Amino acid sequence: MNLYFATEARFIKRSNGNIYSQSESFSDSLWVRYLSVYDQIYVIARVSVDDKIGVNEKFRISDERVHFIEIPYYVGPVQYLKVAYKIRKVLDKCCLPGSAYICRVPGQIGSLVSSCLKRKNISYGAEVVGDPWDVFAPGAFNHPMRCVLRYIGRRQLKRVVRNASAVLYVTKNSLQKRYRANRNSFTVVASNVRIENDSIALQTKKIDAGKCCELISVGSLEQMYKSPDIVLKAVSILREKNINCRLTWLGGGRYQPSMEELAKDMKISEYVDFRGDVSSAEVRDTLHRSDIFILASKTEGLPRAVIEAMACGLPCIGTKVGGIPELLDKDVLVEVNDAEGLADKVIQMLQDASFANEQANRNLEEARKYKDSVLSKRREAFYKELIRISE
Repeated sequence: MNLYFATEARFIKRSNGNIYSQSESFSDSLWVRYLSVYDQIYVIARVSVDDKIGVNEKFRISDERVHFIEIPYYVGPVQYLKVAYKIRKVLDKCCLPGSAYICRVPGQIGSLVSSCLKRKNISYGAEVVGDPWDVFAPGAFNHPMRCVLRYIGRRQLKRVVRNASAVLYVTKNSLQKRYRANRNSFTVVASNVRIENDSIALQTKKIDAGKCCELISVGSLEQMYKSPDIVLKAVSILREKNINCRLTWLGGGRYQPSMEELAKDMKISEYVDFRGDVSSAEVRDTLHRSDIFILASKTEGLPRAVIEAMACGLPCIGTKVGGIPELLDKDVLVEVNDAEGLADKVIQMLQDASFANEQANRNLEEARKYKDSVLSKRREAFYKELIRISE
Protein backbone atom coordinates (compact mmCIF):
# COMPACT_ATOMS: atom_id res chain seq x y z
CA MET A 1 0.00 0.00 0.00
CA ASN A 2 1.09 3.57 -0.70
CA LEU A 3 1.41 6.29 1.94
CA TYR A 4 0.40 9.93 1.54
CA PHE A 5 2.30 12.07 4.05
CA ALA A 6 1.22 15.67 4.73
CA THR A 7 3.83 17.93 6.31
CA GLU A 8 4.45 21.58 7.06
CA ALA A 9 8.10 21.16 6.03
CA ARG A 10 9.25 23.08 2.96
CA PHE A 11 11.45 21.70 0.20
CA ILE A 12 13.66 23.12 -2.56
CA LYS A 13 13.47 21.87 -6.15
CA ARG A 14 16.20 22.51 -8.70
CA SER A 15 15.40 23.00 -12.39
CA ASN A 16 16.91 19.57 -13.03
CA GLY A 17 14.16 18.01 -10.91
CA ASN A 18 16.23 17.20 -7.81
CA ILE A 19 14.41 17.92 -4.56
CA TYR A 20 16.16 18.81 -1.30
CA SER A 21 14.92 19.03 2.26
CA GLN A 22 16.01 22.05 4.26
CA SER A 23 17.12 19.97 7.24
CA GLU A 24 18.29 16.48 8.03
CA SER A 25 14.94 15.80 9.70
CA PHE A 26 13.26 15.32 6.29
CA SER A 27 16.09 13.72 4.35
CA ASP A 28 16.20 10.09 3.17
CA SER A 29 16.84 8.90 6.72
CA LEU A 30 13.24 9.80 7.65
CA TRP A 31 11.53 8.14 4.71
CA VAL A 32 13.32 4.84 5.26
CA ARG A 33 11.27 4.15 8.38
CA TYR A 34 8.00 4.43 6.41
CA LEU A 35 9.29 2.48 3.42
CA SER A 36 9.89 -0.51 5.67
CA VAL A 37 6.08 -0.93 5.57
CA TYR A 38 4.76 1.05 2.58
CA ASP A 39 5.51 0.59 -1.13
CA GLN A 40 5.68 4.25 -2.14
CA ILE A 41 5.47 7.60 -0.33
CA TYR A 42 3.76 10.68 -1.72
CA VAL A 43 4.80 13.75 0.26
CA ILE A 44 2.20 16.53 0.28
CA ALA A 45 4.23 19.67 0.88
CA ARG A 46 5.31 23.08 -0.33
CA VAL A 47 8.12 22.84 -2.88
CA SER A 48 9.89 25.97 -4.13
CA VAL A 49 11.57 25.76 -7.55
CA ASP A 50 14.78 27.70 -7.05
CA ASP A 51 18.35 27.26 -8.32
CA LYS A 52 19.79 30.03 -6.15
CA ILE A 53 18.89 28.97 -2.62
CA GLY A 54 21.76 27.07 -1.03
CA VAL A 55 21.15 23.36 -0.43
CA ASN A 56 23.04 20.55 1.25
CA GLU A 57 23.69 17.67 -1.13
CA LYS A 58 23.30 15.27 1.80
CA PHE A 59 19.67 16.36 2.08
CA ARG A 60 18.72 15.47 -1.51
CA ILE A 61 15.75 13.11 -1.67
CA SER A 62 17.37 10.31 -3.62
CA ASP A 63 15.06 7.36 -2.93
CA GLU A 64 13.04 6.65 -6.09
CA ARG A 65 10.10 5.50 -3.97
CA VAL A 66 9.60 9.00 -2.52
CA HIS A 67 7.48 11.32 -4.66
CA PHE A 68 6.11 14.82 -4.09
CA ILE A 69 2.67 16.29 -4.55
CA GLU A 70 3.68 19.92 -4.84
CA ILE A 71 1.13 22.36 -3.50
CA PRO A 72 1.30 26.10 -4.29
CA TYR A 73 4.20 27.60 -2.35
CA TYR A 74 3.55 30.19 0.32
CA VAL A 75 5.09 31.58 3.50
CA GLY A 76 2.86 33.09 6.18
CA PRO A 77 -0.89 33.61 6.50
CA VAL A 78 -1.18 36.44 3.95
CA GLN A 79 0.44 34.44 1.14
CA TYR A 80 -1.57 31.39 2.18
CA LEU A 81 -4.88 33.20 1.67
CA LYS A 82 -3.85 33.99 -1.91
CA VAL A 83 -3.31 30.32 -2.81
CA ALA A 84 -5.78 28.59 -0.45
CA TYR A 85 -8.28 27.78 -3.21
CA LYS A 86 -5.59 26.25 -5.45
CA ILE A 87 -4.28 24.16 -2.54
CA ARG A 88 -7.73 22.75 -1.86
CA LYS A 89 -8.10 21.77 -5.52
CA VAL A 90 -4.79 19.88 -5.42
CA LEU A 91 -5.76 18.09 -2.21
CA ASP A 92 -9.19 17.16 -3.54
CA LYS A 93 -7.54 15.31 -6.44
CA CYS A 94 -4.98 13.39 -4.37
CA CYS A 95 -7.07 12.46 -1.31
CA LEU A 96 -8.72 9.28 -2.56
CA PRO A 97 -9.60 5.92 -0.95
CA GLY A 98 -7.22 2.97 -1.15
CA SER A 99 -4.07 4.48 0.41
CA ALA A 100 -2.79 5.22 3.91
CA TYR A 101 -2.63 8.84 5.09
CA ILE A 102 -0.51 10.48 7.77
CA CYS A 103 -0.94 14.13 8.74
CA ARG A 104 2.11 15.36 10.64
CA VAL A 105 0.80 18.12 12.86
CA PRO A 106 0.65 20.86 14.01
CA GLY A 107 0.54 22.69 10.70
CA GLN A 108 -1.82 24.22 8.17
CA ILE A 109 -1.17 21.57 5.51
CA GLY A 110 -1.82 18.63 7.82
CA SER A 111 -5.00 20.35 8.96
CA LEU A 112 -6.19 20.93 5.38
CA VAL A 113 -5.50 17.32 4.37
CA SER A 114 -7.31 15.97 7.43
CA SER A 115 -10.36 18.13 6.62
CA CYS A 116 -10.40 16.88 3.04
CA LEU A 117 -10.16 13.26 4.20
CA LYS A 118 -12.85 13.75 6.83
CA ARG A 119 -15.19 15.23 4.24
CA LYS A 120 -14.68 12.17 2.04
CA ASN A 121 -15.03 9.76 4.98
CA ILE A 122 -11.44 8.47 4.52
CA SER A 123 -9.59 7.34 7.65
CA TYR A 124 -6.20 8.84 8.46
CA GLY A 125 -3.47 8.87 11.08
CA ALA A 126 -1.98 11.87 12.87
CA GLU A 127 1.60 12.26 14.08
CA VAL A 128 1.52 14.89 16.83
CA VAL A 129 5.01 16.37 17.13
CA GLY A 130 4.44 19.77 18.75
CA ASP A 131 2.05 22.19 20.42
CA PRO A 132 0.99 25.43 18.67
CA TRP A 133 -0.18 26.84 22.00
CA ASP A 134 3.47 26.92 23.11
CA VAL A 135 4.93 27.71 19.68
CA PHE A 136 2.92 30.95 19.48
CA ALA A 137 3.30 31.84 23.15
CA PRO A 138 4.39 35.41 24.05
CA GLY A 139 8.12 35.83 23.50
CA ALA A 140 8.47 32.61 21.52
CA PHE A 141 7.25 33.91 18.16
CA ASN A 142 7.27 37.45 16.78
CA HIS A 143 4.36 38.18 14.45
CA PRO A 144 1.51 40.74 14.51
CA MET A 145 -1.00 37.85 14.26
CA ARG A 146 0.69 35.75 16.96
CA CYS A 147 -2.30 35.70 19.30
CA VAL A 148 -4.75 34.77 16.53
CA LEU A 149 -2.42 32.07 15.18
CA ARG A 150 -2.10 30.64 18.67
CA TYR A 151 -5.83 30.11 19.11
CA ILE A 152 -6.37 28.90 15.52
CA GLY A 153 -3.46 26.46 15.81
CA ARG A 154 -4.76 24.94 19.03
CA ARG A 155 -8.29 24.59 17.65
CA GLN A 156 -7.04 23.01 14.40
CA LEU A 157 -4.84 20.51 16.20
CA LYS A 158 -7.64 19.44 18.54
CA ARG A 159 -9.86 18.81 15.54
CA VAL A 160 -7.22 16.87 13.59
CA VAL A 161 -6.46 14.60 16.55
CA ARG A 162 -10.11 14.10 17.50
CA ASN A 163 -11.03 12.97 13.97
CA ALA A 164 -7.98 10.72 13.43
CA SER A 165 -8.44 6.95 13.49
CA ALA A 166 -4.88 6.46 14.74
CA VAL A 167 -2.63 8.89 16.62
CA LEU A 168 1.10 8.77 17.29
CA TYR A 169 2.34 11.13 20.01
CA VAL A 170 6.02 11.94 20.46
CA THR A 171 5.50 12.62 24.18
CA LYS A 172 4.36 10.31 26.97
CA ASN A 173 1.87 12.72 28.54
CA SER A 174 2.16 16.42 27.72
CA LEU A 175 0.64 16.50 24.21
CA GLN A 176 -1.98 13.91 25.16
CA LYS A 177 -3.33 16.17 27.92
CA ARG A 178 -4.13 19.02 25.55
CA TYR A 179 -4.96 17.07 22.42
CA ARG A 180 -6.99 14.00 23.28
CA ALA A 181 -7.60 11.29 20.71
CA ASN A 182 -11.03 9.79 20.19
CA ARG A 183 -11.52 6.97 22.67
CA ASN A 184 -11.97 4.51 19.78
CA SER A 185 -8.72 5.58 18.08
CA PHE A 186 -5.53 3.54 18.03
CA THR A 187 -2.85 5.47 19.95
CA VAL A 188 0.86 4.93 20.43
CA VAL A 189 3.79 6.82 21.96
CA ALA A 190 6.95 6.93 19.86
CA SER A 191 9.48 9.75 19.68
CA ASN A 192 10.41 10.97 16.20
CA VAL A 193 14.04 11.00 17.38
CA ARG A 194 16.37 8.30 16.10
CA ILE A 195 19.17 7.18 18.40
CA GLU A 196 21.37 4.49 16.90
CA ASN A 197 23.31 2.07 19.08
CA ASP A 198 26.66 3.56 18.10
CA SER A 199 25.47 7.03 19.21
CA ILE A 200 25.15 5.97 22.85
CA ALA A 201 28.21 6.69 24.99
CA LEU A 202 30.03 3.88 26.73
CA GLN A 203 30.51 6.01 29.83
CA THR A 204 29.18 9.23 31.30
CA LYS A 205 30.84 12.63 31.42
CA LYS A 206 32.85 13.45 34.54
CA ILE A 207 33.09 17.17 35.19
CA ASP A 208 36.53 18.48 36.14
CA ALA A 209 35.90 21.50 38.38
CA GLY A 210 39.48 22.64 37.85
CA LYS A 211 39.09 23.39 34.14
CA CYS A 212 36.85 25.60 32.06
CA CYS A 213 33.30 24.24 32.00
CA GLU A 214 32.14 23.72 28.41
CA LEU A 215 28.43 24.51 28.14
CA ILE A 216 26.49 23.62 25.01
CA SER A 217 23.05 24.40 23.62
CA VAL A 218 21.60 23.23 20.31
CA GLY A 219 18.74 24.79 18.38
CA SER A 220 17.67 26.85 15.41
CA LEU A 221 17.96 30.62 15.70
CA GLU A 222 15.33 31.22 13.03
CA GLN A 223 12.91 32.03 15.87
CA MET A 224 13.52 32.67 19.56
CA TYR A 225 11.96 29.40 20.74
CA LYS A 226 15.23 28.22 22.32
CA SER A 227 15.75 31.42 24.34
CA PRO A 228 19.36 32.13 23.29
CA ASP A 229 19.12 35.52 25.00
CA ILE A 230 18.30 33.84 28.32
CA VAL A 231 21.20 31.41 27.93
CA LEU A 232 23.54 34.34 27.23
CA LYS A 233 22.29 36.09 30.38
CA ALA A 234 23.01 32.92 32.34
CA VAL A 235 26.57 32.83 30.97
CA SER A 236 26.99 36.50 31.90
CA ILE A 237 25.82 35.75 35.45
CA LEU A 238 28.26 32.84 35.70
CA ARG A 239 31.18 34.95 34.50
CA GLU A 240 30.26 37.71 36.99
CA LYS A 241 30.45 35.07 39.73
CA ASN A 242 33.93 34.09 38.49
CA ILE A 243 32.74 30.72 37.13
CA ASN A 244 35.17 29.66 34.41
CA CYS A 245 32.87 28.62 31.56
CA ARG A 246 32.30 28.88 27.83
CA LEU A 247 29.18 28.39 25.69
CA THR A 248 28.97 26.74 22.28
CA TRP A 249 25.71 27.24 20.36
CA LEU A 250 24.97 24.91 17.45
CA GLY A 251 22.26 26.07 15.04
CA GLY A 252 21.85 29.13 12.87
CA GLY A 253 19.12 31.42 11.64
CA ARG A 254 18.10 35.03 11.24
CA TYR A 255 18.58 35.84 14.94
CA GLN A 256 22.20 34.67 15.04
CA PRO A 257 23.70 38.11 14.23
CA SER A 258 21.59 39.84 16.89
CA MET A 259 22.56 37.20 19.47
CA GLU A 260 26.23 37.65 18.60
CA GLU A 261 25.73 41.39 19.08
CA LEU A 262 24.00 40.76 22.41
CA ALA A 263 26.99 38.70 23.57
CA LYS A 264 29.24 41.66 22.69
CA ASP A 265 27.01 44.07 24.62
CA MET A 266 27.22 41.74 27.63
CA LYS A 267 31.01 41.62 27.21
CA ILE A 268 31.02 37.82 27.00
CA SER A 269 31.58 37.35 23.26
CA GLU A 270 35.02 35.82 23.86
CA TYR A 271 33.31 33.10 25.92
CA VAL A 272 30.57 32.33 23.38
CA ASP A 273 30.91 30.50 20.06
CA PHE A 274 27.96 30.59 17.66
CA ARG A 275 28.78 27.87 15.12
CA GLY A 276 25.66 28.17 12.94
CA ASP A 277 24.20 25.14 11.20
CA VAL A 278 26.43 22.07 11.42
CA SER A 279 26.19 18.41 10.48
CA SER A 280 24.75 15.80 12.83
CA ALA A 281 28.24 14.31 13.11
CA GLU A 282 29.62 17.65 14.32
CA VAL A 283 26.75 17.94 16.80
CA ARG A 284 27.68 14.57 18.31
CA ASP A 285 31.41 15.39 18.34
CA THR A 286 30.80 18.71 20.09
CA LEU A 287 28.46 17.10 22.62
CA HIS A 288 31.14 14.57 23.51
CA ARG A 289 33.62 17.43 24.12
CA SER A 290 31.19 19.37 26.31
CA ASP A 291 30.45 19.18 30.04
CA ILE A 292 26.86 20.38 30.55
CA PHE A 293 23.96 20.65 28.10
CA ILE A 294 21.40 23.46 28.41
CA LEU A 295 18.02 23.77 26.68
CA ALA A 296 16.11 26.88 27.77
CA SER A 297 13.21 26.42 25.34
CA LYS A 298 9.94 28.30 25.51
CA THR A 299 8.21 25.50 23.58
CA GLU A 300 9.02 21.88 22.75
CA GLY A 301 7.57 18.60 21.61
CA LEU A 302 10.08 15.96 22.57
CA PRO A 303 13.45 17.62 21.84
CA ARG A 304 15.94 15.60 19.86
CA ALA A 305 18.82 17.71 21.15
CA VAL A 306 18.17 16.72 24.77
CA ILE A 307 17.99 13.01 23.94
CA GLU A 308 21.23 13.22 21.96
CA ALA A 309 22.94 14.99 24.86
CA MET A 310 21.65 12.34 27.26
CA ALA A 311 22.93 9.62 24.92
CA CYS A 312 26.37 11.25 25.12
CA GLY A 313 26.29 10.86 28.91
CA LEU A 314 25.97 14.57 29.70
CA PRO A 315 24.23 16.13 32.69
CA CYS A 316 21.48 18.37 31.31
CA ILE A 317 19.47 21.40 32.38
CA GLY A 318 16.12 22.26 30.79
CA THR A 319 12.92 24.24 31.13
CA LYS A 320 9.55 22.96 32.33
CA VAL A 321 7.87 22.91 28.91
CA GLY A 322 6.59 20.28 26.48
CA GLY A 323 8.26 16.92 26.73
CA ILE A 324 11.41 18.12 28.53
CA PRO A 325 10.07 17.13 31.99
CA GLU A 326 9.47 13.63 30.57
CA LEU A 327 13.18 13.37 29.78
CA LEU A 328 15.00 15.11 32.63
CA ASP A 329 14.92 14.79 36.39
CA LYS A 330 12.80 17.43 38.16
CA ASP A 331 15.89 18.65 40.05
CA VAL A 332 17.45 20.03 36.85
CA LEU A 333 14.37 21.85 35.55
CA VAL A 334 13.91 25.62 35.65
CA GLU A 335 11.14 28.01 34.68
CA VAL A 336 11.04 29.61 31.23
CA ASN A 337 13.06 32.87 30.99
CA ASP A 338 14.89 32.12 34.27
CA ALA A 339 18.52 33.03 33.58
CA GLU A 340 19.36 33.05 37.31
CA GLY A 341 17.89 29.57 37.65
CA LEU A 342 20.00 28.27 34.76
CA ALA A 343 23.14 29.76 36.26
CA ASP A 344 22.34 28.31 39.69
CA LYS A 345 21.90 24.80 38.23
CA VAL A 346 25.27 25.04 36.47
CA ILE A 347 26.92 26.13 39.73
CA GLN A 348 25.21 23.28 41.59
CA MET A 349 26.62 20.75 39.13
CA LEU A 350 30.11 22.23 39.34
CA GLN A 351 30.11 22.33 43.14
CA ASP A 352 28.41 18.96 43.68
CA ALA A 353 30.15 16.30 41.59
CA SER A 354 27.94 13.52 42.94
CA PHE A 355 24.81 15.39 41.78
CA ALA A 356 26.24 15.98 38.30
CA ASN A 357 27.41 12.35 38.01
CA GLU A 358 24.04 11.07 39.19
CA GLN A 359 22.28 13.11 36.52
CA ALA A 360 24.68 11.96 33.81
CA ASN A 361 24.19 8.30 34.74
CA ARG A 362 20.43 8.70 34.85
CA ASN A 363 20.39 10.45 31.46
CA LEU A 364 22.45 7.78 29.75
CA GLU A 365 20.16 5.05 31.03
CA GLU A 366 17.05 6.98 30.00
CA ALA A 367 18.45 7.61 26.49
CA ARG A 368 18.59 3.86 25.86
CA LYS A 369 14.78 3.86 25.85
CA TYR A 370 14.92 5.99 22.70
CA LYS A 371 17.05 3.62 20.66
CA ASP A 372 15.61 3.27 17.20
CA SER A 373 15.50 -0.51 17.61
CA VAL A 374 13.01 0.01 20.47
CA LEU A 375 10.84 2.76 18.97
CA SER A 376 10.67 1.27 15.47
CA LYS A 377 8.39 -1.51 16.75
CA ARG A 378 5.87 1.05 18.03
CA ARG A 379 6.00 3.06 14.81
CA GLU A 380 5.54 -0.09 12.75
CA ALA A 381 2.40 -0.95 14.75
CA PHE A 382 1.04 2.53 13.94
CA TYR A 383 1.84 2.16 10.22
CA LYS A 384 0.22 -1.27 10.01
CA GLU A 385 -2.89 0.01 11.78
CA LEU A 386 -3.23 2.64 9.05
CA ILE A 387 -3.04 -0.09 6.44
CA ARG A 388 -5.72 -2.08 8.27
CA ILE A 389 -8.17 0.82 8.48
CA SER A 390 -7.52 1.80 4.84
CA GLU A 391 -8.21 -1.59 3.26
